[in-house]
Amino acid sequence: MVPYNVSPVHVHRARKHGMGVARLLLCCLLLEDHNLDFGLAVSNNVRDLHSVPYATNEALNENDLPGFTGPIDNVTVASGREAILSCTVRKLGNYQVAWLRDEDRTVLSIGQRIVTHSGRFFISVENKIKNQTKWRKEEETTWRLHIRMLKEADKGCYMCQLNTKPMLSQLVCVDVLVAPDILTSGTSEGEVSVSEGENATLACKASGRPSPRVLWRREKNKNILVRGLHEQLERVDSLSGERLELNRVDRRQMGAYLCIASNEVPPAVSKRVYLRVNFSPSATVPNQLLGSPLGTDVALVCLIEAYPRTINFWIRNGQVIMNSGKYEYREVKHPEEEWKTTIELKIKGLEKTDLGEYTCSATSSMGSADATLGVYEIERATLPTQPTSSTWKKLGKTKAKQLAQITTQNHVYYQLSTPAMQKSTSRLVYNRQTTTTMDPRVPLTRDNAYKNDDYVNSQNSARTMLELHRVVLVLWIINVALFLHIL
Repeated sequence: MVPYNVSPVHVHRARKHGMGVARLLLCCLLLEDHNLDFGLAVSNNVRDLHSVPYATNEALNENDLPGFTGPIDNVTVASGREAILSCTVRKLGNYQVAWLRDEDRTVLSIGQRIVTHSGRFFISVENKIKNQTKWRKEEETTWRLHIRMLKEADKGCYMCQLNTKPMLSQLVCVDVLVAPDILTSGTSEGEVSVSEGENATLACKASGRPSPRVLWRREKNKNILVRGLHEQLERVDSLSGERLELNRVDRRQMGAYLCIASNEVPPAVSKRVYLRVNFSPSATVPNQLLGSPLGTDVALVCLIEAYPRTINFWIRNGQVIMNSGKYEYREVKHPEEEWKTTIELKIKGLEKTDLGEYTCSATSSMGSADATLGVYEIERATLPTQPTSSTWKKLGKTKAKQLAQITTQNHVYYQLSTPAMQKSTSRLVYNRQTTTTMDPRVPLTRDNAYKNDDYVNSQNSARTMLELHRVVLVLWIINVALFLHIL
C-alpha cells in the first residue's frame, strides 16, 4: 500500500469541510505508519471514514484479510459506573482498529492511542491464539473500549472499525441507566399550608431511566388518612403516584409526608413535605368542678387544640395568673399531635380565698377560646377519738359519765357504719336508739320478701352483739374510774 501525501491543498479542503483537531491528528497518525489505510479519501472528503457501511462478507473471502469473529453484544450500564465495549478481530496482522462514536463520527481511538481529550476513555487489548497447527496459527485480538464514570450523555452507538479495503466496521450500542432524582420543578415545597376543610395536593416529580416509581408514605411509619366511603377517614400504609390528593383536610392529617422515587438503579431518593393544617383554637376541661380539702395542692388541667400554636394563660377574677410561690404554671405539648397542648395550673396549699372559678384561655391568629372550672372545699373525714387518762382527771364523775355515754354512742355508730355491715342492712342511730332497716339497694324478690324468720333472727343477733359491746365498754369505764379514784 502507498501512503497518502498530504499537501496544503488537502489541508485546506479538510478545513473547508469542518474537520476538527481530532481528525487532523488522525491523518498525522496514519502517515506515521505507512501500512495504515482506513480508506480515507483525504483529497476528496475526510468524512468518508465515517460513512462506510457495516462489515461485508465480500472482504472475508480473502484469507489474508482480517475479520470480526462475531457480532458485538449491546451494553446496559448504570450511570457513574464503567462501560466496556468489546470488539474481537481475527488475523489482524498489520491492520489497525479504531473506535468512533457513531452519532457524530468522532474518532475516539486508533490502535491503542486515545485521540479524544477526555480522560474517561482508554483501550485495553487481549491476544489469543486459536486453531494452532504445525504450519499455521490463527490469532484473535479483543479490543476493548472502556468508558469510566459513565454519563447519560454517553448513551448511543459506537463503531469498531478496521482499515481494510473495503473498510469493515461493527456497531455496539450503550444504554445508560440513570438513578432516580426528584426534580425541583413540579415538586411541592418543603411545607404546604392549608386551612382545615380545604383540599390539599402534594406533588413530587421524579426523573430517571427507567422511569422511577413514586410512592408516598408518612414519616415514622404512620398511616396515611384518606377519605373513603361515607367521607370517613381511612388508614392506608402508602399511596403511589406523583400527586397525593387529600380532600377536606382534617387536623389529624397534619404531619410529614415522604415522597420516595425508585427504579432499577440504586439508591432510591426521597423528599420530605410537611402538611400544616390551620384551624381556630378550642379549649376543654376534663372536670368542670374540682373539690379538695384545705391545705392540699390542687392541679387544674385544660386541653387546648389549635394551629398555629396559641398563647395560653389562666385567669381568675379578671387577672392573669403568673408563676409564683402560690401558683405553678406548666405547658405540655403532645409528642405526636403537635396541635394538642395541655396547660396545668397547680395551686399550692389550698385556702378559703382560693375557692371559686378559674378560666383557661388560648389565643392565636385564627381566634381564641376559653373554658371555666370551679374549685370547692371538701371537708376532711375524722375518726372518733378514745378518752385519755388526762381527760378523766380534768373531768368530774358526772361529766365523765356523760362523756362515756357520748363516746359509746359515737363508737357504736362508727362500728355499725362499716361497709361489711352495710352490705345487708342500714342502721341509724337516733336518740340513743338503734333501728334496723332493709338495705334499699337490695331488690325485692320472693325469696327475700318472705324470709321473715331469717330477718328477725339477724335482728336479734345484732341487738345481742350491741348489748354485749355496751356492757364491755361500761365495765372498762368503771375500771378506769376506780383506777383514777385510787390515785
